[in-house]
Amino acid sequence: MTDRDARAFAPVVLRLALAALFLWFGFSQVMDPFGWLSWLPAWAANLTWISPAGIVLFNGWFEVILGAMLAVGLLTRWVALLLALHLFVIAFGIGYNDIGVRDFTLALTTLALSLGGADWLTLDKQAH
Repeated sequence: MTDRDARAFAPVVLRLALAALFLWFGFSQVMDPFGWLSWLPAWAANLTWISPAGIVLFNGWFEVILGAMLAVGLLTRWVALLLALHLFVIAFGIGYNDIGVRDFTLALTTLALSLGGADWLTLDKQAH
């Protein structure tokens, strides 16, 4: 495998790794929304009439659906941008600590994926 061939897999690996991350966290929230309530900021819980567990469920399904879209490469640029913005909100909500720094870094990584757009193994590219 040449360097050029290896570089072609970099965006694929990045996209699939981030998709796995969002799918894991999304399914975790869907399967046990009450286990995630401690991570829900007070401002988010008071934002709407939806119960805190309902907000976690909504967030979980949001991450599952967009994570699946990322996995297959459907609307890759836009999905990655939405997920990056989502992670920036989470990171700033958590604040400056180890989890917040991790989520901020993941948000930047997801933003980089959005800027790069669809790779050669996405449905986006297969459609053209």
